[in-house]
Amino acid sequence: MTLFKKIMAFAGSFVLISLLFGILSFVFTGKMLLILLITAVIAIVLFFLSSRAGDRALTEKTGLTKKEYKYIRTNLDEARAKIIRLQKIMGSHKTLYSFQERNKTLQLTKRIYGIVKEEPKRFYEAEDFFFSHLDSLVELTEKYAFLESQPVKDKKIYQTLSDTRTLLNDLSRVVEKDLFTLLNQDVNSLDFELEVAKNAVSKQKQKFERSHKE
Repeated sequence: MTLFKKIMAFAGSFVLISLLFGILSFVFTGKMLLILLITAVIAIVLFFLSSRAGDRALTEKTGLTKKEYKYIRTNLDEARAKIIRLQKIMGSHKTLYSFQERNKTLQLTKRIYGIVKEEPKRFYEAEDFFFSHLDSLVELTEKYAFLESQPVKDKKIYQTLSDTRTLLNDLSRVVEKDLFTLLNQDVNSLDFELEVAKNAVSKQKQKFERSHKE
């Protein structure tokens, strides 16, 4: 359920409970304890039914249970924070990547995040990105920035920086493959729809040609 729907459902339940309380107060005059007890029981039942209805609506919309959806949303929130960290460190240490490479890497991470945010069920297609590749990208970028900002460097540090740059470029390619993997379902779906459309057009064309000959 969206936030607006939740607010409306809560408001509706509150109004209903208030009306019920008023009716019970009129019927059972002077029996406040009984009134409160009946009102509380009905409120609990309404809350339970509303929660169940919300869970069903969520499952119908996303194909996920409430527990799965909450789990994925938690991971998405964490991924968003990591992408913000990555963008911040790239913006303040522009020698990490060329502009093109920096822009491409950020766009890749944001695109994967955006697709899964829109369709949470697809999180499982990109688990490697969320649980491994994004973490490595952020951690290596931050460690590189830390070493690169030191006023004194020796041969070993320069070599480490060089190795890290190479690894970061490799990771960018890995994230690119993560996106291709995520898009593969869309490509297959589109190919299927194109095939169906071609068959429909072909049948219609054959039907038209037969009727024209007749």
